[in-house]
Amino acid sequence: MTILMNHVMKKVRTIFLMRKLAAPFVFLVVAAGVVASTVSIPHVIANMPAVADIPAVARFYAAAFAHTDVVVKSALVAGILFLLWALKGLVESLRFSAELARAS
Repeated sequence: MTILMNHVMKKVRTIFLMRKLAAPFVFLVVAAGVVASTVSIPHVIANMPAVADIPAVARFYAAAFAHTDVVVKSALVAGILFLLWALKGLVESLRFSAELARAS
């Protein structure tokens, strides 16, 4: 009986985790698709300063963000927000799973 209960609870936890991550992940993928379709990633990398020069890289990305189209800015902000939302859901799900495992 406990083997069956553990197996069922493992499936329930998996479905719970997938539901917590699915919605933010879909929005993140859409935002990444918008950015990838409107920004030439190879040109950005070619024009970027050396990665070791952190202040120059920060200025580069700040200037690039300031001079992009509104659609790209919106997609970047939405992507970052949904990434944070997905990470929050993941942490909550892992914490909830750990509490359930301790309670069993």
